Amino acid sequence: MKKEKTNSRQFKKNKKKAAEKKVKAGKKSIIDAEEEKPKGPKILVPLLSKRESEDEFVATVAHGAGEIILLLVIDTHAMAGGFGFATGEIAGGNVLMQKVKTAFGKKRKICNDIIEWGGTANKIEHLAELNQVAKIFVVKQDNDFFKKLLKDMKEKLPEIEIQEIELPKTE
Repeated sequence: MKKEKTNSRQFKKNKKKAAEKKVKAGKKSIIDAEEEKPKGPKILVPLLSKRESEDEFVATVAHGAGEIILLLVIDTHAMAGGFGFATGEIAGGNVLMQKVKTAFGKKRKICNDIIEWGGTANKIEHLAELNQVAKIFVVKQDNDFFKKLLKDMKEKLPEIEIQEIELPKTE
């Protein structure tokens, strides 16, 4: 007859002490790592110019960022044309969002994506407040719709830092 192995009280105590030592030494379990908050501010990146996947923009946004929220707004207004994404450009918007998300993933940043329907300005403002972001990064553009959007955001979101990133002109 084979003897069954049982764990003694001392064995259980030693096992518990070893687990406590790991915690004190800074080793974390998978569960602890998932619950840990990212270091750095929460940042909102609305995809407006179709150039947000460029390396210079990604590097600037990723530096010092904790969590990055990508926002793709499907603008139902006709004026979206050269700015943002019109209803007919949903597939192109999804492709851009995946490129940007992949680029931030390579920089080892937590990146969430949100797709919203409606007016661009309202969606940016509401999501910035809802997600309590510290900064909004946008690619600087030279059109009236962008200038109006930027002015509105600065008026309605005075506590949030809005940074325009100027990228080199493409030919």
